Amino acid sequence: MEGIGPAVEYYKEGGRNRETWNRLCDGLGHEAPNLMMALSAPAHPFIAADAENAVAEAAGITARLGGMREALQQQVAKGLLMSVLTVGQQNLVEPADWPDELAVVVLGAVRRAEKVSQDPMMANLRDKGFPA
Repeated sequence: MEGIGPAVEYYKEGGRNRETWNRLCDGLGHEAPNLMMALSAPAHPFIAADAENAVAEAAGITARLGGMREALQQQVAKGLLMSVLTVGQQNLVEPADWPDELAVVVLGAVRRAEKVSQDPMMANLRDKGFPA
């Protein structure tokens, strides 16, 4: 509701600037997934652990053995998988309704994403893991 307040006030004060209105709406759009995740957490307390386990299984390698790059990719994939599952549940698609390959597809998308692989932080990460 904190994000809606400024939009309502802007409109009441006669605000009609399209760029400002778009920025307000964009801000609300970015906060919606966070709100959805927070509100669904009590109903699905194990979604983070389930997503982490599914991504680890899909990866076929532990983040520790795969190194920092692998660890980061798995964390991004975990977050993306949690988002997919949460949005699906909001639209009445339960986790059991998704194909078994969903974690593999999500992890593959993260690994192929140019913006992830070209992120400046990725250039500083080791590709080698740690001994077990």
